[in-house]
Amino acid sequence: MKNNEVLVMFTMDVEPAAKSDGRTSGPKNDAEGARNVLAYTDVLAGYGLKPTFFVHPELGATQAKLFRALKKRGAGLGLHLHAVKLAGLKCGCELGGLGREKQKKIIGRAAGMFAKYFGFSPRIFRPGCFSANDSTYSVLEELGFEGGSVCIPGRIWPGRFCVWAGADPYPRFAHSSFRQAAGDLNFVEIPLSVDRIGGLKEHALGFRYYADLRPGGVYRESEDSGRDHRLILRHIIRQLAADKPLLKTIVIDVHNDRNFTDLSTAPARQLRVVLDSLAPELAKINCRPVSAAFDEAIRIFRRLKHDAR
Repeated sequence: MKNNEVLVMFTMDVEPAAKSDGRTSGPKNDAEGARNVLAYTDVLAGYGLKPTFFVHPELGATQAKLFRALKKRGAGLGLHLHAVKLAGLKCGCELGGLGREKQKKIIGRAAGMFAKYFGFSPRIFRPGCFSANDSTYSVLEELGFEGGSVCIPGRIWPGRFCVWAGADPYPRFAHSSFRQAAGDLNFVEIPLSVDRIGGLKEHALGFRYYADLRPGGVYRESEDSGRDHRLILRHIIRQLAADKPLLKTIVIDVHNDRNFTDLSTAPARQLRVVLDSLAPELAKINCRPVSAAFDEAIRIFRRLKHDAR
């Protein structure tokens, strides 16, 4: 890994179909979600980039063949989990609202479901709503996870048990008892990239956050589709230049309820703004983008930490 290279990870949270009560996010149906997965993959491939999919485990029942094929093409594949969505489970809150043993039971159940459908145990993880508490990282390591994207720096959303105020915004070994800091675990955390220069914002759903690069808003395409994605990217790159982390990363999150091919829609347009802007914006700090799946980035970080000793 050269000093002028920035690892770029385009991720997707792959959700089951939204329930008819309108209380959960997701595609209208699983077929629509699968089409959006393939469209996202194809758009990225046109730019020489590979995706990482964090998949809610129930989808393996109908879509395991699809994701196994994408994995063979170089995509990353890991576990996504909303405690409130997991099939056969009645849980009244997201993961961060649960104690250690309850988390271990639920994540273990989801990982077992994933392994049944996909033929291997998941090694990377992202929780729904980035919900976590100070037990989460040690639970994940105990269950065999090697890393993931649990942290969204700066988000303050107590209603979803998600508080990342002051969190380290760069790749790190997770801490066993304080989620915001680097620590003593073997689990590699690679946070979502956020624009701290632009300042904290208030969302209509009642949480505070730094803007990130996801196309089409956080939960609905209309909620903040007027964001300037080029400016957000420029700020994120300025932060990398100023902070000089051991491993420079840009992590983008999307969801499988968005249309990435129809350029009359905000998600499709905004995704291309990010894709078209990456190389020229990074060139301003004499860097270039390098595509990576999440498991590759984890291995690179481990190697860099080892060499830095």
